Amino acid sequence: MSEATAEPIVIYRSVNRDGATFALEPRSLDRLRTMFGSAVRARDRIFIAHETRADYEEVQGSIAPQIVILLTGLSEDHLRPLGGVVFRDPVSERDLPRTAA
Repeated sequence: MSEATAEPIVIYRSVNRDGATFALEPRSLDRLRTMFGSAVRARDRIFIAHETRADYEEVQGSIAPQIVILLTGLSEDHLRPLGGVVFRDPVSERDLPRTAA
């Protein structure tokens, strides 16, 4: 597997007091379209509302697989050979840990 192919698919997560916005990084979208063609049903971004701090704490781990599918149209299993999926803060560019549901 080439070095470029081993890079993970990046999903940016931005948080405000009402919820979190998830967006597929443009280079990741280009890679997905190259690899999977019409199988990719990508969305620019999605917003998930949270009502309490507990909801915010759980959202990353509990719905991460659904976020991946909603943004890419593909499951994480399909994306694993490409280097997997990481959630990243768009400001700090740091990868975000997935918390347990």
